[in-house]
Parts: sequence; C-alpha cells; structure tokens
Amino acid sequence: KQWYQRRVAITAGGDALQLKFCIVSMFCCSRKMFDKLFERFTLTSSTVKEEVVEEEDMTTILPEPCKSGLLQITVHSGKNLRKADIFGKGDPYVVIKVNRVKIHTTVVKYGTDSPRFEESVHCILSDINDSKLAFEVYDKDMIGVDDTIGCAFVNLFKKPSIVNSALLLSLPDINECGSLYVSVSFTPMTIIRPPSPDAHH
Repeated sequence: KQWYQRRVAITAGGDALQLKFCIVSMFCCSRKMFDKLFERFTLTSSTVKEEVVEEEDMTTILPEPCKSGLLQITVHSGKNLRKADIFGKGDPYVVIKVNRVKIHTTVVKYGTDSPRFEESVHCILSDINDSKLAFEVYDKDMIGVDDTIGCAFVNLFKKPSIVNSALLLSLPDINECGSLYVSVSFTPMTIIRPPSPDAHH
C-alpha cells in the first residue's frame, strides 16, 4: 500500500494559497477511496489545480488529536500572600494536585509573603479533556495543622499552556489571598505504529 499526498494550489481573490492534504495508508487502501475522501475537502469560489504525489510509507502516524501527553508544571513565585498567623510573616509552600491527586510539594520558604520557588514537576495525563490542575498554598506551622493561605485552579482543557501567569488565590470565604505565578505546558503524545506486514505490495 502507498499513501497519497495531494497538493492543491488555490487562487482566490488574486492570492495564491498552498494546501497539502494527506491521508495515511491505514485510512486509504486504494486510490479510489482516497479520491472519495478528498471530495469532502470542498472549496468554494476558488480555482483549484491539483498534483498527486505517491510516496513510500515506512510508518503510520495517526493524525487525530491525542488526548494524552506530558504535562509540565513550574511554580515560580508568590506575591502578597495572605497572612495566616497573627504575628510575623508566613512560611508558605505549595501543593500541586492533578485531578485531586497530589503530585508535588514545594519546599517551605520561611518568613516571607512573596516567596520564590522556581520548582518544576511533570506527569503523564491520560485525558486532558477531563483534567483539572490545583495549586494549594499553605503556611507551615511548627505546632498543629498547617493553615491554608489560598487555592487556585486551572482547567487544562481550556488552558493547556500558560507562561509565568498570575493565578489569584482564594478561599470559600476570602476572595483575595494573594497571587501565585506558574507556568503550565502540555505536549501531546505522538502515536507511531510500524506498518503492517502487507503494507507494501
């Protein structure tokens, strides 16, 4: 089997555009099927010239969007964090959770309300469409339970990538708890499958 690349030159309104339409062999077993699929790629009010180039296919790369991938998270710093204790400044640290599962805890920064962390962690996501990222900031206490300074959440489906952005921390009864600066990057996995034994005739 071979796969076909159809290069299409389009002239519309005096401007020339170049499009490449590719279908891999697992979705195209014959030239006839290729032509049928290509007909769905309709173009209106355009002059179309096409050229078909046949090439050998050594691997099959799936073109559909991949929901799984590598998630990398960096906690940069905090600013004007809420005081959880009456006296002195706080001793903040951050807990990172993905879908309510803790994946990382930063070191404690003592005696500051504007800490600098610069800590990174990465994990594998099975489905970004249903994933939520949580940042929980706590104040370390020598005695008793650590106080919660504030929390922030990121919907990874809507924001799969942010760079050194400020997240506003809050609690159910407190709206302003300071800001946390973070970066988030999602890299989809590329699925590569070897060709089937009968891929070439």
